[in-house]
Amino acid sequence: MAQTTREERLEADFAAIESLRSASSILDFEPTGDAADRYTIIFRGKGLARDTSPSSDVEIVELHKCDIRLPYAYPERGPDIRWLTPIFHPNVSFSGFINLKQIGLPWDKKITLDVVVERLWDVTRLAYFNPDKAVNYSAKNWFESENTLRLPLDHRPLRDKSAPSSSNVIHYERRGESKVDLQKSGQAENVFYIGEDTPPPEPPLRRVPPRRRVPPVGPPPDDDDILYIG
Repeated sequence: MAQTTREERLEADFAAIESLRSASSILDFEPTGDAADRYTIIFRGKGLARDTSPSSDVEIVELHKCDIRLPYAYPERGPDIRWLTPIFHPNVSFSGFINLKQIGLPWDKKITLDVVVERLWDVTRLAYFNPDKAVNYSAKNWFESENTLRLPLDHRPLRDKSAPSSSNVIHYERRGESKVDLQKSGQAENVFYIGEDTPPPEPPLRRVPPRRRVPPVGPPPDDDDILYIG
């Protein structure tokens, strides 16, 4: 029996989330189902929480879990997302539900699940919040009048294991593969294209420092006033 579009999409999303986890020291997840259509997403990093009482203190917490369910109509319909651990955020309701549109990610079936997870991490660490679309007005008011914390609380991107780019690093790429337009990104001079018929690059010329001149021992031929002892 041929796979349906939904099954193919679920498999692709699982592979994308697995790849994201391998690039992160922050993310973990627990899938449910043979073709996973439900995830418990786990973040280990700084976020905020407060008890239901408005008089309670806002506290920094470092373990966060949220539930992602992919409905039968997915990917035509977006995922259903609910926070499982306490979170204090203007765009997350008291009961933990979150609407992707309210966190700047209106659903489109081309959006992959790893992109959703990265945005949820930005919500967790308060790198993203939108007071104009608040559903938790207690959190909105607190951030507008009481917050003294520097945001985001956690400066790490979710893909924090990725090697940092450097101007003296050569990027290798096989001929014929799809690639980013490096001319627009300003990195073209750092890319060396390799293929099966590409000879090895010439090693850089070794610079030999100039020899130091040593003055000759003995007097100049026309100097009668200086005595040189050698």
